[in-house]
Amino acid sequence: MKNKKILVYGMGKTGLSAIDALGDENTLYVYDDDPSHLDLAEGLPVYDGEEVDFVIKSPSIPLDHGMLPELAERNIPILSDIEVAYRISECENFLAITGTNGKTTVTDLLYHLLIDGGKVAYVGGNIGIGILPIAKRAGKDDFVVIECSSFQLETIEDFKPKVAILTNITEDHLDHHKSVDNYRECKKNIYKNQDEDDYLILNIDDPYLAMTGEELESPLVVSTTPIQQDGAYKDGDKLYLVHGGETIYLMDRDDMLLVGDHNVRNALEASLAAFLMGVDVESIRNTLKTYRGKNHRMEYVATIEGVDVYNDSKGTNPDSTDVALASFSRPVRLLAGGYDKGSDFKDLFNRHHDGIAALYLFGETKNIIADEAKGEGVQKIYLFETMEEATEQAMRDAVEGDIVLLSPACASWDQFKSYEERGDQFKALILEKRS
Repeated sequence: MKNKKILVYGMGKTGLSAIDALGDENTLYVYDDDPSHLDLAEGLPVYDGEEVDFVIKSPSIPLDHGMLPELAERNIPILSDIEVAYRISECENFLAITGTNGKTTVTDLLYHLLIDGGKVAYVGGNIGIGILPIAKRAGKDDFVVIECSSFQLETIEDFKPKVAILTNITEDHLDHHKSVDNYRECKKNIYKNQDEDDYLILNIDDPYLAMTGEELESPLVVSTTPIQQDGAYKDGDKLYLVHGGETIYLMDRDDMLLVGDHNVRNALEASLAAFLMGVDVESIRNTLKTYRGKNHRMEYVATIEGVDVYNDSKGTNPDSTDVALASFSRPVRLLAGGYDKGSDFKDLFNRHHDGIAALYLFGETKNIIADEAKGEGVQKIYLFETMEEATEQAMRDAVEGDIVLLSPACASWDQFKSYEERGDQFKALILEKRS
């Protein structure tokens, strides 16, 4: 891509990676609501109504923000970074993962499976670094593994991954998308341009994706129960791949380090994709035996006086926290709360009120969650201003055999810059007690 006039809208990770990847051969203009952020733009001109070929916007900025509706009326394309990455790259192996939950683990695991299998692979997008410099660097036969958010998929036109994985689709980000239907349609954009030479992998344990799969011609499916078509599945304590009608033993479940049935599905999805891209089964098996998962995703922190502590700061919606709670059979002291995305917490507590020994709430949503949890039968609920206060009380209350779990069911943006910062602070508080 050369000699284009491009408006970079937002100076976050996406905007700065766009400047890095596109600045040398194109004319760039920049915009950000916060003028101080423009200092990061290396002296590029601030946009003042010039004609541009397209806009590349930061994913979380809604399409009705600021001057975006006016630009759209002028028929100026508003694109995501993954769309532009696809256009500028010579790589023919884009592997894209999306879903309400699980996508980060699948993305990271797939990257490790490819690297361990001797492939040249890169990872980015909604995980790690911006995707644009990676896409520019990757060769034709390399592999670019992308975690795709609904925000990024909202504004794609030509993006066509060789492999698309949908982990699940449940309610999330209604503050941005306005409705569940809009959110679902954005997620499903991941496969809208695929053809018969590409692969779509669906988790059919998710009811909506099971229904979606029945409407499509030949998706590959993943389940924790036996399946009747190509894909991957768990049967008892054994994991299998199915390809061309042939069933291939992968490994015993107990040989995998990851905790919980949700991680069985994550492992099957990533393993199937790696297998389709030429990684042999023995290599996949060896990686799964040693892979411990990403930080902040059901991450074991410490055991203190018989109390096991887990950091699931990436649990940024009720469905993610639902999965975390379902991983334990012992009493859980749950720390939750944060930025209000308009989520409904009733189903979460309806399912898990018996397993929650106590609920320790903090942040913007603490009163909302408290009301809904009380209505669904949670007996012990405590409110705090900060996560630190909530953590201190949970650790004081916990007895031997309990689980203390940070899985906030909310985004972090009310009190933290990111879920990573929230999780790091939580781990520091816990490890300070251990020392």
